[in-house]
Amino acid sequence: MRDASYRFSNDLRYRPEDHENQCQLTPAYVLDPVRADLGGVIGLDPCTFSDNPVKAERYYCQPADGADEPWDAETIFVSPPYGKVRERWVRRCIEAGFAGSAVILLMPAATDTRIFQDALETATQAVFVRGRVKFGVLRDNRRQAAASHPSALIGWNVSLEACALLGARIRLTRLPGHGRCPGTAGGRARGTRGS
Repeated sequence: MRDASYRFSNDLRYRPEDHENQCQLTPAYVLDPVRADLGGVIGLDPCTFSDNPVKAERYYCQPADGADEPWDAETIFVSPPYGKVRERWVRRCIEAGFAGSAVILLMPAATDTRIFQDALETATQAVFVRGRVKFGVLRDNRRQAAASHPSALIGWNVSLEACALLGARIRLTRLPGHGRCPGTAGGRARGTRGS
């Protein structure tokens, strides 16, 4: 019998943001509808690679910390690192949405987490992606590397009509008292620095 205790290790959840397994390229079958829903142009990708695979008009990659850089574009796509480190990226998406940008965030559909609930509570639409996102990278067994969890596309100030081809789309309504930017103090989200 194999030991499955590795599945319950917090080492994956708390690994550093620059760990090689934290970032994956968003596959074209996800990126194409995202781009369509953003009007054909991704103005900013704040966490990508130096070759700008998303083809955003502006992008940030390591060693720059895109979460601390200005997010003043009209359209923004964010596929943040996995694990707990994604929380500050999600908070920046919420801020950018409240500032009026059209934002689409790809993140684990961990509906039981506070950060997912905060994102959903403030967003205008969401798509729960059918199946696991496949990254197009072949493993040793020749199968594609896939996310270890279900995923969702969460949108602020954007219709996810094209993204609806990927799964179930829901329109969200802000309830009275829930239209604020959660975790804010003086208009800034916790864990972020001013730009």
